[in-house]
Amino acid sequence: MSIPKINWRHIPLILVSIYSLFPMYLLLINSFKTKSEIITNPMGLPSVWTFENYSNAWIQGNYSVAYINTIIITGTTVILVAILSGLAAYGLSHLQTPGSNWLMGYLFISMSLPVGFIPLFFMAVKFGLINTYMGVIIPYVGGGFAFNVFLLRAYMIGIPKELVESAKVDGCNSLQAFFKIIVPLSKPAFIIVMIFSTLGTWNEFFLANALLQIEEVRTVSAQYLSFGSKYSTNWALMAAGGVISVIPMILLFLFMTRKFVAGLQEGGVKF
Repeated sequence: MSIPKINWRHIPLILVSIYSLFPMYLLLINSFKTKSEIITNPMGLPSVWTFENYSNAWIQGNYSVAYINTIIITGTTVILVAILSGLAAYGLSHLQTPGSNWLMGYLFISMSLPVGFIPLFFMAVKFGLINTYMGVIIPYVGGGFAFNVFLLRAYMIGIPKELVESAKVDGCNSLQAFFKIIVPLSKPAFIIVMIFSTLGTWNEFFLANALLQIEEVRTVSAQYLSFGSKYSTNWALMAAGGVISVIPMILLFLFMTRKFVAGLQEGGVKF
C-alpha cells in the first residue's frame, strides 16, 4: 500500500483547516459529555457518550419555535436581497438610469461607513419594530445591499446589451427582460449572493438578541444564550445547542459547494 505524497503547497491549507475545524471538534465532542466531565476533560473524547444533551437543549432552547422563526426571517431576507439587489444592479448595468454614477458613488461610500447599533435600535423602537420579524429583516437586507449590488452589477455587465434589446424588440418590457434574460444568465452570481445572505442571516446574533426579546420570535442564534445566566452556564447544553444551530448551514454548504465555488470563480473573474 503506497503512502500518498503530500505536496508542500498543501501544508498551509492543512494548517488552516486544522485551525478552523478544531473549535468544531471541541463543540461536537463536548456536546456528548456530562456537565461535570466537560470541566475535568474538555479536550478528550467522552468517557460515556450521552445524547440527552440534545433533547434537553432542544426543549430548553425552544428550538422548535426558534427554527421556524429563523427559516421565516432567513427566507424573507434572502428573497428580498435577491430581488432588490438584482433590480438595482440591472438598472445600473443595462438601463440608462438618471444619476446612476451618483448612486454608484453613494453605494461605494456606504460600504465604507460603519453602521452604529444605537441608531438602528432607536429607529426600531420608534417604528414599533421591536419583537417583530421586520425589525431584523430590514437591517439584514440593507446591511449587505451595496456589496450585493456591486457583485451582481459586475456580473451583469458581461451580458451583451443586444440580448436585452432583442427581448424588447420581441415585446418584452424592461422588467420582463430582467426576469427572462438577465436572471437566468446571472444565476451563478445570484447563487453566491443568496448563499452569503443565508449564512449571514442565519448566524447573525447581535441584532437578533437585541431586537427580538421574547421567545416567540427569537432565532436559533439568539436562543444560544438561554443555556447560560449571570451566575452559571450549562456547557453541555450550550455545546449541544451550538451543534443544533450550525448543522443546517453545514449541510447547506456541503450540498452547494460545487455551485458556490463555480459562482465564486465566475464572479471573481468578472468582479
